[in-house]
Amino acid sequence: MAEELGISPHRVCLAWLLAKSPSMIAIPGSTRPATIRDSAAAADLVLTAGQLARLP
Repeated sequence: MAEELGISPHRVCLAWLLAKSPSMIAIPGSTRPATIRDSAAAADLVLTAGQLARLP
């Protein structure tokens, strides 16, 4: 799915976690600025119902 969307698998995983519950707080670890930006971008990624159904 990440490849289809042109984004990292990491971002899809974080977006999936955030979609599971409005009270979910994902705390990713990172040491590189690019990874930190990618993690933050997950908050803006809205997965469709079809996309969410494809994820476990």
